[in-house]
Amino acid sequence: MNQFRTRCSGFGLAAVVAVPLLLAVGCGDTTEQVWSTRGDQNGATAEWLDPATRAMGRSIEVDLEQSGTRQSAIEILKQAAESDNPLLRANAIESLHYAPEVLESVLQERLADENRGVRFIAVMSVGRFQLKELAPLVYPLRHDDAPSVRAAAIYALTRCGEEVDPTPLASMLLGDVPEAKANAAIVLGELGDSSAIPLLRRAVGRGMSRVSEAQAKIIDLQIAEAMVKLGDDRELEAIRATLFAPAEQGELIALACQMLGRLNDARAAPNLMDLAGREGRRELPAEVRMAATMALAELGADAPVTVPLRFASSRDFQQRAQAAVTLGAIQTSGSAQALRQLLTDSNPLVQICAAGGVLRQAATHRQARGDS
Repeated sequence: MNQFRTRCSGFGLAAVVAVPLLLAVGCGDTTEQVWSTRGDQNGATAEWLDPATRAMGRSIEVDLEQSGTRQSAIEILKQAAESDNPLLRANAIESLHYAPEVLESVLQERLADENRGVRFIAVMSVGRFQLKELAPLVYPLRHDDAPSVRAAAIYALTRCGEEVDPTPLASMLLGDVPEAKANAAIVLGELGDSSAIPLLRRAVGRGMSRVSEAQAKIIDLQIAEAMVKLGDDRELEAIRATLFAPAEQGELIALACQMLGRLNDARAAPNLMDLAGREGRRELPAEVRMAATMALAELGADAPVTVPLRFASSRDFQQRAQAAVTLGAIQTSGSAQALRQLLTDSNPLVQICAAGGVLRQAATHRQARGDS
């Protein structure tokens, strides 16, 4: 299973929550780790945890009482950004999107990260926040060994007002390298030029003879999302239809949920509520229920906080990580309390996701008050 299968927060472009766009990240040489691990947040020791979980390193120590919740969250992310594990570094960058005053200093080093997935996320972050001071460090990455990083560099430099040739994105999109194809679609969607819609439409189903059917469907959904972002609302139907896929395609359903939340598709709310709320024999996998819940929160609907709260105490650390991300999108006292507890989880990935959730809630609260 892919090393970057669990990422915490979202770019608003490749948000991934436990069932993410594994093709969209580019994982580097870290795929040996097994992701069938279980962690126990209730006082588990490093000796009890299995080898794959221990490979992430020990939990990050913070003093909640002395530092406070938000500052503890920032400290977790700053430490995680220096981790030996690229999964933790990548998630730390995304979670710091909710603390932009810290993000820029972290990105300076991560733009030269040895892992192409981390570089991709770092470069995309420069573009999202238009960090023009970092543009000189991005410029050489137009010639990076990884096509995805080159695509991200085009995006970042364009957003920072630099002159850059976007034509390499077309060959990536129409090519047969899944990772590059997926990320080129993401970049085109974010650049906002509707003239790219015909190119995106040509890319659907093209150059994917060597990937699995599941991977091909994921890439096609990413292309559909990019077209919707550029104004072609017809592609919403393809994403909505995925909500009715067989339950065994839970990863695909969860991805569609994430997309509909990002695209602010209010018409999908009743179906999302059904997916989140099913119990008993019709209950869907945790990843689907939480993805649907988070999408509802992003739509401003009445998201059932009971769903992520249930999985916040799971023995499966991936479920706890996704619960933390989902709780961060829901503004209730119960979600805030649960996130505070997850900041001291035994698994550092869960801590990172909880830190991102804490920062997201704080940012949302400041925005609601009209603070800068």
